[in-house]
Amino acid sequence: MTRTRLLLPAALGVSLAVLGCGGGSEQGAEASADTLPIPSDAKIADCRPGVRGGQMVVATFSDPKTFNLMVANETSSTDVAGLMFAGLTTTSPITQQTEPSLAKSWEHSDDYLTWTFHLREDISWSDGEPITAADVVFSFQVLYDEGIRVPMADLLQVDGEPFAVEEVDEHTVCISLPGPYAPFERFLGGATILPQHKLRAPYEAGDFESTWGVGTAPEDIVCSGAYVLERFLPGEKVVLRRNPHYWVIDADGTRLPYLDRIVFINVPDLNSMLLAFESGQSDVLDTVRPEDYDSLKQGEAVGGYSIEDLGPALGSNHIWFNQNPGANEEGVPYVSPVKLRWFTDRDFRRAVAHALDRDSIVKNVLDGRGSPCWGPISPGNAFWYNPDVTQYPYDLKRAARMLDEAGYVDRDGDGVREDTAGNPIKFTLITNTGNDIRIAVGNIIRRDLEDLGLDVTFAPLEFNALVTKLASTYDYECCLLGLTGGIDPAGGMNVWLSSGSTHEWYPEQESPATEWEARVDQLMYAQIKEMDQDKRKRMFDEVQAIISEQIPFIYVFTSHAIVAYRSEFANVRPVVTRPRLLWNADEIYLRR
Repeated sequence: MTRTRLLLPAALGVSLAVLGCGGGSEQGAEASADTLPIPSDAKIADCRPGVRGGQMVVATFSDPKTFNLMVANETSSTDVAGLMFAGLTTTSPITQQTEPSLAKSWEHSDDYLTWTFHLREDISWSDGEPITAADVVFSFQVLYDEGIRVPMADLLQVDGEPFAVEEVDEHTVCISLPGPYAPFERFLGGATILPQHKLRAPYEAGDFESTWGVGTAPEDIVCSGAYVLERFLPGEKVVLRRNPHYWVIDADGTRLPYLDRIVFINVPDLNSMLLAFESGQSDVLDTVRPEDYDSLKQGEAVGGYSIEDLGPALGSNHIWFNQNPGANEEGVPYVSPVKLRWFTDRDFRRAVAHALDRDSIVKNVLDGRGSPCWGPISPGNAFWYNPDVTQYPYDLKRAARMLDEAGYVDRDGDGVREDTAGNPIKFTLITNTGNDIRIAVGNIIRRDLEDLGLDVTFAPLEFNALVTKLASTYDYECCLLGLTGGIDPAGGMNVWLSSGSTHEWYPEQESPATEWEARVDQLMYAQIKEMDQDKRKRMFDEVQAIISEQIPFIYVFTSHAIVAYRSEFANVRPVVTRPRLLWNADEIYLRR
């Protein structure tokens, strides 16, 4: 997965008693081999041949918000729906090379502006209907529809102009680019290909974004990926079943995926997630808390699992202030004008940045398995990382002096600073419930800012309520969250462009609100057209420098990517990109 997404897990309760470890299976599971003929144009997986059967149980603390991967923009949805759909290409997180997917091959013109893709000729959707070029053309029509919020749309444009996608014949598609686009092959795989025979009618009726929501009957969701939806019980579990029409085989001619099912079970929080793994009720831990590493490592052999510290993750955790100057349908401002003046004041944000004790967070919350974060790119992404961004080391005296100079002082001696009009500096910090690390960090941030004389209420929210505030109602003040990051910086187009849907401090601007945002727009559009990687690097270094200077995101920490999984599963190849363990879910099998 290459595009940057919000790290937005949440907490919902569930009984775990009915589910067992890997070898178990949902009642009525289909353990026998498929009887459908193997596609003549099947893709051959580069993996150790395995055996069919069994299931994998994954503990999570969030319901998906949609099964429509085209509009999904939070990991609770994409981690599930990402197993159900495919793109024309895919990128291996191991080699970082683009590989065939629904398209078996492609070629391009000498100027890289015209690309011709050849689809596999004998593959089907999960309902048996053929996958054709018409599905590709329809999918891009939806992706570029300005009336639909598609996060991937920001990544598949050049200077704001979409690609022209034409059907040459039933199995050939021509894509014309308005200009050079360096990450084209990599990001093309993020464009979900959808079945027009199922979705054209709701699209033309204006109902696309609500189609395939969480209330949809599983049989109505037609997929191209390794798995299809079998059952969704809100607050309890999501059950995915092997797609009998999947178009990938192993070297022995066995159709993938090997596992009959993947079951996502809901648990209340990270403690419950760990307990589920240790007790054998779940099979993988995609995110191991640093504080749990030593104890899990000690029990590795007896527990029958493997645990791996993969080093710095690609993502970041940061806080930001809502700088959206808009209002809701009733005319009520998203942010009160008084607080908006604080939040748009760079000196205010810089003082806050200096008041955060990042070293203490890394030591006490991450158990040393992490590092302070100062900019958009993690040190885990060695090529794109800019070590020279502006840093804001913990310095409470400096932070206090900066606020004093900006006119934020305690005027009445009550311990809380006021602005020049006498308004107390008071705001609410939100994050998601269920994530113990963020809860602990949020409490440290609250105390740090109270030491600076700011009145901060820390109010973690249930996941779906949080997403609604960030993406729809915009009625919040300050948020602590994370971005998953990615290998290529163009994956952050939806974050860094002022028009982007994940430009969180002020999303979907009609025109850049500031000169520096206009400059970032210019650089981001320029770097995706530059085919020289070193020149792209210099452009994105400047983007990182601007973001660190203007500090719309106040970066806090980057944690290590640590995973654990049952040793009875084979072909598990952990990576630092998300999903860390299920990126090759179709290849994973049970040894027994």
